[in-house]
Amino acid sequence: MRAALHDLANVLAGVQGVADLTPEGAPLSPRNRARLEAVLAEGQALLGRARHLAMGTLPEGAAEPGEDWRARLAGELRPMALLYRAPVEVEALPGPGPDTWPGDLLRSFARSAARQLLPYAREGLRIQTRAAEGAWELRFTPAPTLPEALQPAGEVRAGQPLDINARWTQRVAGALGLTLVQDGEGLTCRIPRP
Repeated sequence: MRAALHDLANVLAGVQGVADLTPEGAPLSPRNRARLEAVLAEGQALLGRARHLAMGTLPEGAAEPGEDWRARLAGELRPMALLYRAPVEVEALPGPGPDTWPGDLLRSFARSAARQLLPYAREGLRIQTRAAEGAWELRFTPAPTLPEALQPAGEVRAGQPLDINARWTQRVAGALGLTLVQDGEGLTCRIPRP
């Protein structure tokens, strides 16, 4: 509950920031309108994650063709890219597995993980998808460090406060049986296919 209230206060501060940048009585500029829409989109995602965490549920969704899955992920990442002023690219790498992806749950993880990595990716973030044999793989670059929120739950310091995105990332990673490997400048997430 504390994490949700803290994160909601940050959303409201973002809305207030846009209001402060707009001259009194003037309409929103296109840039400020885009910033406001981005703050609200991230706030809605945050509330959805908080609701699932509180209820102990996970989003459900049917498998999607890879091209559609990547297009939806790229669209969902646009507001975050605007807020962090860093482009986010989503691209496919060839792989031997079928290019179908588990809908909303894995996309939600990718979006939340990107939220943890963007502060370290000032020039932008690339997410490469690969349908491997028996698994789905997501590779995030650059990822020069492993944020605390992406570390296995047992490795996070006891009592360390986590925000909703961090809690969500850990919850979904556990549910998917996801493993993380940091290699060089990238972070690869491997999700076994059922």
